[in-house]
Amino acid sequence: MRKKAFYNFFISRNAWGAFSINSHIRGDTNQPKVTYHTLPSALKAAEKMSAKYGKHFSTYKCLFCDGYHVGKNRDNK
Repeated sequence: MRKKAFYNFFISRNAWGAFSINSHIRGDTNQPKVTYHTLPSALKAAEKMSAKYGKHFSTYKCLFCDGYHVGKNRDNK
C-alpha cells in the first residue's frame, strides 16, 4: 500500500486531486458527483461505466463526503 501511495503522489502525481473540491464536484455540471457508500458498490459502478464507455474508470475515497466516487484520471489508466 505504501509503495502504491508513494507512486500515486510523487511519480504519477494523480493523487493530489483528492485534496481538491473538484474530486467531489463534476466538472461539466458543477454538481456533486454520485456518492457510493461502500467500496463494492463503487467498484461495480466503475466496471459498468468502463463497459459502457470503453474507457477505464476507477474509484476513490472522497475526503469531502466520506463516500466513494467513480472517475477517470488524466492518464485514463
